[in-house]
Amino acid sequence: MALPLAGFAVTHALFPVDRSLFSPLLGLAIVCAATFGGISSGVVATAISLLLNILAFGPTGPWQIPGPKNTLNGFAFVFAGMLVSFVAGSVGALNRKVALERRRLEDTLSCIDDAVISTDLNGRILLINASAEEATGWSSAEATGRNSDDVFQIVNESTRLTVTSPIRQALDAGQAVGLAMQTVLLRRDGSQIPVSDSAAPVRDSEGNIIGAVMVFRDISAHREREATWLQTQRLATVGRLAATIAHELNNPLQSTSNLLFLISEGGDSETLQAHAVEAMRELQRASDIANQTLSFVRSSGERSSVSVSQLFDEVLSLNRNKLKNKNIDVVRNYSPETVVTARTGEIRQVLGNVVGNALDALDTHGKLYLRARPAECLGRPVIQFIVADNGSGISKEHQTKVFEPFFTTKNDVGTGLGLWVVKKIIDSEGGCVRMRSKVGRGTVTRLCWPIRFEHDTNQMALGQSTTNAISRS
Repeated sequence: MALPLAGFAVTHALFPVDRSLFSPLLGLAIVCAATFGGISSGVVATAISLLLNILAFGPTGPWQIPGPKNTLNGFAFVFAGMLVSFVAGSVGALNRKVALERRRLEDTLSCIDDAVISTDLNGRILLINASAEEATGWSSAEATGRNSDDVFQIVNESTRLTVTSPIRQALDAGQAVGLAMQTVLLRRDGSQIPVSDSAAPVRDSEGNIIGAVMVFRDISAHREREATWLQTQRLATVGRLAATIAHELNNPLQSTSNLLFLISEGGDSETLQAHAVEAMRELQRASDIANQTLSFVRSSGERSSVSVSQLFDEVLSLNRNKLKNKNIDVVRNYSPETVVTARTGEIRQVLGNVVGNALDALDTHGKLYLRARPAECLGRPVIQFIVADNGSGISKEHQTKVFEPFFTTKNDVGTGLGLWVVKKIIDSEGGCVRMRSKVGRGTVTRLCWPIRFEHDTNQMALGQSTTNAISRS
């Protein structure tokens, strides 16, 4: 009621001789009442405005009947007021509904543990929840309206190269995309956190892309848990190797002991010298076993270039007892010149776990195939390791589980962590691992190790040509 009264008072003061019902100020009063109070408030404002005008500008005598013009103006005023009330009230109700839905959405997003950023079609931020504020270091007020690339800056953890924002990828591709491994978020204060995320385009009712939404999380704690698991598996691997190494060392030590006994019994100088040479050879063999074992389990924090041939030789040397007992035929297909850049302890563990599984699956007189060659995986240059066997194979239902922790088909023999560790190490390097198997036919495991440095790239042509030559021979 206050709005039409104020409008009437101002109109009467400014335009004392204007008897028109269609005062702009009265119309504004009706619009405001309907917008903020709803349609019913607009109708009430219309009625009050009409009543005030009749009282002020209506008939001067008690028995005087208003003329047709005044009556027509009154009806027109009421109709216009009702129409304005309906339109303004509807707009006001819609605005209130939109504001309510926005507050509800913001409240919902604030309760989500994952960080969420929503953008328009141009990648400008519309909404950012509390978790995203904490992760990026940008407040909602500061981030809203900015380009998402300014707020969500990500780089590859190893190469430090800028990574294309998943939001931009989702908008360009028109489909959901995920973030590559080894990606870190550069926070506003200069610190960084490892993140995992995905983004998807937002479409309207007609299927048109109108924006994108990205969900991401800080995986620092997850990384720490995985590192603990990897260290546990490394210790478990050392434990499993201990029995093998003890057996391997026992053979040359027993031979040396026997030779020393023969030497102590005496004999001609030529025989004693032969025994001494053989004893030295056996001791050297024991030393080689110890050194190879040490290099296998030792973890290096720095990446270095290592020959593929050397890696396979070391892995096979540690498994030579299995190879000998089962009379396994090893078929090699790789160039001695091919090298890979990696943390040597990790890549030895990867190849050792895969080769060990292949040997466990083989029967007597089985075949183990080892191959390494330059290739491409997901558009990136890699060194592809292939370990294949003609053993028992893995059933189709088990193939989807082999990379899960604690899954094993070896009953009490295996821990179920070997291939899980393989996948985690390769994923952390930005590579990939694939397995194909058929029961009774054998298994093929492909490991793609990314080429990181120029030295690897320089070896690609040489390695490829030599590998082709080996394949043709």
